[in-house]
Amino acid sequence: MLMALSPAVPVAATVTATVMLGGCKGSPTIPGTEVPDTKDNRQIIAVLERYRTAFVSRDAAAVLSTAHPTYYDHAGTDDPSDDTTYNELGSILRRRLSQLDSIRFTIDYLEVQGVGDRAVVRVWIDASFRFKPLLDSFGEARASPTFARVMDHSEFELVREGDNWLIVRGL
Repeated sequence: MLMALSPAVPVAATVTATVMLGGCKGSPTIPGTEVPDTKDNRQIIAVLERYRTAFVSRDAAAVLSTAHPTYYDHAGTDDPSDDTTYNELGSILRRRLSQLDSIRFTIDYLEVQGVGDRAVVRVWIDASFRFKPLLDSFGEARASPTFARVMDHSEFELVREGDNWLIVRGL
């Protein structure tokens, strides 16, 4: 889970029996991607870009605004103790984003697949994080800032609600 600020970004299972959200090979693509240029694909990528820029800005409320109330992520494990629900997401984001000193975060959009009002977006994430130093009881740094780098494929799942797309898994 990227927001966990862990070097491991889980790759979620894809929606079965998916089809491309419009377009085919040779049709126009969204600039900088190979994703067909459709209204839905543009809206989906816009939501993920709002998420990415909010994350870089360390704006937990803006990140949370890209998530659907049914958000649930199992963190790529069978252990329910590391699962995240929408109700927990705000406090987790605030705590983890406050631990960061700097962020560099890019997303390359590889594929958008969808069935009806659900979509799965395959991406390549390249991100690095510098954490604030730990302080002792006197406010002195106990350790120098640590760094983390994430370079991995990942997936986001989104659901359409009305005219909007929101993330249900993958933050």
